Amino acid sequence: MINNKNQSMTFRYCTGASSIDFNPFSDAKNLKNHGYLLLLLKPYIDKDNINDGILENYIFNEDENSLEATVSLQATWQDGTPVSSFEAAMGIAKGLTHREFNPYLRVIGTEKINEIGWEKNQYQGIEIISPIKFKIYFEGNIKNFKGVLEDILSFSTVNNIIWPVRLNSSMYPEYNPNQFDIISKYPIRSEKEKYFIKVLGHQVELCTNNEKTNYDFYFNQNDFEKYKSPQELNHNYIEKTSDNEHTFFAVFNSNSRLFATKENRANIATILRNLAFQISEVDNINISPGHFNKTEPGSHIEINWPYKTDKIPKNMSEIKISISYPSIKNKLLNLFEEKMKKNGVKIKWISIFENEKEALHADMHFMMDRVQNNRQIWIQNILKSNFIFHYLKNFPKTLAALHDLTFKSACTLPLNVKSLLLFETFVFDESSIVPIYRYFLKTFTRKNSPIVLNISENKELYFSLNKN
Repeated sequence: MINNKNQSMTFRYCTGASSIDFNPFSDAKNLKNHGYLLLLLKPYIDKDNINDGILENYIFNEDENSLEATVSLQATWQDGTPVSSFEAAMGIAKGLTHREFNPYLRVIGTEKINEIGWEKNQYQGIEIISPIKFKIYFEGNIKNFKGVLEDILSFSTVNNIIWPVRLNSSMYPEYNPNQFDIISKYPIRSEKEKYFIKVLGHQVELCTNNEKTNYDFYFNQNDFEKYKSPQELNHNYIEKTSDNEHTFFAVFNSNSRLFATKENRANIATILRNLAFQISEVDNINISPGHFNKTEPGSHIEINWPYKTDKIPKNMSEIKISISYPSIKNKLLNLFEEKMKKNGVKIKWISIFENEKEALHADMHFMMDRVQNNRQIWIQNILKSNFIFHYLKNFPKTLAALHDLTFKSACTLPLNVKSLLLFETFVFDESSIVPIYRYFLKTFTRKNSPIVLNISENKELYFSLNKN
């Protein structure tokens, strides 16, 4: 923690990101951005506490694919001005056009909503009923309209977060980070290209990973282990654990020469699972038989990915591995790199955020995402990634299963068990997407801090007073 000019205490939050950006009109390719977006943004629908969402009342009509909603008077811009029904409705309509799932769901008649002067136009699918009430009509080729839309508006699938932005396109035709305004859980101020939030009477700086060490709050274990001062002991921090598991998995590139054979893919998959098994007891990680635990919909009694053999494929000198962000290179991947190096195989790491073109041609890609109450959020996020579909284009069975999941909205409540079973079977048959291990997300707070970083059941990050 540091002292500012007013001698009041400023606490430091590790975002894990190299820069901070509140642009709502771009896909969050760097998933580390969720470390501050999930902390700051008010979702349209807050499943943990309906009073904390932008919408306080809402009705989904599946017969006409519509959403009618009332904007909460507690939802305000940074200057305290209440959010209007026009701003909330336009935020949804514009946000849908800037997400990779947009072929499947969008507001009727909004083809020109991103052109200059959009705010002066009328749109067939948007009805402004009153200053705080609106109705939107959607079109798309998904079956579970209500479940998918509710996910999008409630941060359940974090890759698809959408939120209102207070921009007048006549004045600011393009997004400008110096002219942003968002609806946040905590007041935000900017000073000399740094961001500060006011939390329960205390000031917290949102720090990038360029500042390296001495943070007071971490939202994931990888950053905690990487940036915590070596002199500090783990028991100097308060640890909070999420209710729901996350999954760590790998996707093979079907275009890769190295992994053109199922045998090579299966051998590398087994090595990764074997390493996970070796560290499972110490690191509190779980090794599932497949992508689903035995109690989860989609679990197949006859599928059990091996983890006890250890055979390195022949004729390999280098494996190019794509990762979403640097800190995903965790303990297991470091062990994997050491093992391969001892056997004459070099690992080249490529960040998709820094070089997406090169990452498209990597041999495999590693991801981590969550499971929530038997719902496989990670599959939903795969379904919305053109990058992953490029990797899988020569795995016909896997693609067929994913397309089935997509159009049936099978990962959204109510779950489609038959489609999940098909997915589990086909990815195993082709050794295309490898389940490595399950784990629980953790947050860390320095013990002498007056506030504590928590994670809710629906993965929103929030602060509470330290009562210890």
